[in-house]
This record gives sequence, C-alpha cells and structure tokens, in this order.
Amino acid sequence: MVGVDGSHHSLQAVDWAVGAAARHGVPLRLVHASLWERYEGVAPAADPRRPWELVRDEEIAASAAERACRCGPDVKISAEVLPEDPVAALLSAGQDASGLVVGCRGRGELAALLLGSVSLAVAARATCPVTVVRGGEPNRRGAF
Repeated sequence: MVGVDGSHHSLQAVDWAVGAAARHGVPLRLVHASLWERYEGVAPAADPRRPWELVRDEEIAASAAERACRCGPDVKISAEVLPEDPVAALLSAGQDASGLVVGCRGRGELAALLLGSVSLAVAARATCPVTVVRGGEPNRRGAF
C-alpha cells in the first residue's frame, strides 16, 4: 500500500512501491486521504453536487494510479480516496497490508510544522513494515 498526496515525494513513493509490488508479484493499493479543506478553505465548485475538494482528491488518486500503471503495467493497481485524517487513514488502511510506503515529505515544510509529518507519524505507529522513500532514481528502483 502506498500513501499519495500529489506531491513530488509521494510520486517517488509510488514509483518505488510499483517496483516492489512487481518484484513480489503482489497488487498495489494507492490511498489518498485528506481533510485539507479545514486548513486551505473551501473553493467554489464547478458542479455544486460535487465539492471542489472531492474532485481534486479524486484527480490526485487517479493521476497517481495512471503513473503506477505506466511504471508497472503488470501490477494490479487500485486507488481510493478516504475523507479522513491522512495519518489515521493510512494506519487503518495499512492494518492488513504487507507493507506501507510513503514519501519523505508531502505538501511542504510549513504544513509539516502546522500539522506534523505524516510519514513520521505513520512510521512510528504502523503495525506493518513502513518504507519512507527519499532521494533519487536509485532509490526509486529499489537499490540498496
């Protein structure tokens, strides 16, 4: 399972997770969780029946899934949006996972200061192995 938030770092985590899933012959679940409207405000929706935040969150998950499919065409990919706190959502969704992959930094340093580091909180509290992906191309390929 990999947590995605649309940031460059989470996309690196997607790349790494796709490689790991391909090597182990397992499916990959992408999870995007967000309650950002609390902090960023609510923007007007183009379609009043579909909140802007939901559309944005679905686009983040779909974009990450498309990238994963391009990187690992033989890996079964699923993606979902959870309207929850990211840490709680990843911990809950990861309970049955063989591993959880996150990027080293999400939406930026200010958000991490205000809200805390999702990757740090997940790594500290998860019940499964956690991989925090950082760095360049060799790390995304899974090289040690």
